[in-house]
Parts: sequence; C-alpha cells; structure tokens
Amino acid sequence: MFFKKVFVLTFLFSSTIAAPVLAVDPVSMYFQNKSGSYEVEGDFQVAADCAVVWSVLTDYDDLHQFVGSLKRSHLEEYWGKNRFLVEQEFEGGFLFVTKRMRVRLDVREIRCKTILFEDVGRQDFEFYKGSWKLGADPDGELTVFYSLKAQQNFDEPFAGNYMKGVVKDLLDSVRREILRRQALNAVVHHPEP
Repeated sequence: MFFKKVFVLTFLFSSTIAAPVLAVDPVSMYFQNKSGSYEVEGDFQVAADCAVVWSVLTDYDDLHQFVGSLKRSHLEEYWGKNRFLVEQEFEGGFLFVTKRMRVRLDVREIRCKTILFEDVGRQDFEFYKGSWKLGADPDGELTVFYSLKAQQNFDEPFAGNYMKGVVKDLLDSVRREILRRQALNAVVHHPEP
C-alpha cells in the first residue's frame, strides 16, 4: 500500500511538472482589414525606464537593425522642434508573395509621452496615420500603445496578411529591443562587485 501511494504521488507530481504550459503573448493586438483599409491597436507592458523606451521608439536611423520587416529607416530632415521627416520601407509577405511598402512620415514628438506620425508621401497608401503612446502602470511598468489607421492604394493579394504580419513584427521587435537595452542599462549603471 505504501508503494502504491508513493507511486501515485510521484506520478501526480511529475505529470504536473511535465504538463504543457501555454505561453501568453506579451503583445496584444487588434487588427481589422476592410477592403484595404486597416485599423490597428496594439500594446505591451515593459519593466523599463522611460528614457530607454523612448530611445528605442525614436531610433529612426537604426530601427531596421532590430525590426526584421523594416528594410530601411532614415531620418531625412529636421522640421523644427520635435518634428521630423522619416523615410521607411518595410516588407510584408504571405506564403511566397512579398510586397515592399514605403512611407515618408511627418513625425511629431512629445518626449516620453507621444509620437504622432502621418505619411506625407502617399506612395503606397492613401492615408497612413498613427501614434505611439506611453502610459505608466501602478505597478511601475510602462505600457506602450500603438495605433494605426491606413488605406492602401495598391491591389495585391494577401495585403491584409502583409500588414498584420508587419505590425506584429514591429511590436514584438520593439518590445524585445526595449528589454535588451534595459538589461544593458542595468548592467552599466549597476555593475556587480
């Protein structure tokens, strides 16, 4: 009887440890496509300093280094205090079909709060307008909010899938880069003895 109880307890304990764990996606995203008109809302939380988050979001010349779907990003011109022209080219794909899309963004910043952007080039979109916003949580983390409204001016199969994949990649990549830079920041400012 003793061995039976030990076996049952061992089985129960080992099956709880070995039970599959469902990972929760740290990025939440709402994506709606109506005939090439997109509405996107996304957000994620990070335990990071506002300055670190801001440095990632405003790293216009190097965004393409850590966002896989972004092929080119460059701050073209300063248009006054906290206002810039940023050119970006991103690539989306579905199965074996890919599409490069270009935007020339009029970017306006309110430091550590909001980035507003709007495509003034209108090469691949009738309109493309959105924002990044930062919000503090009571538990000390920051929530990064992203929104985009866009209307494509091209006719491609699977374009909605492209856009959804591009935005998801953007949010995931930005979150990972924030966490990477925060970890580096912690090591630099708090080296181990």
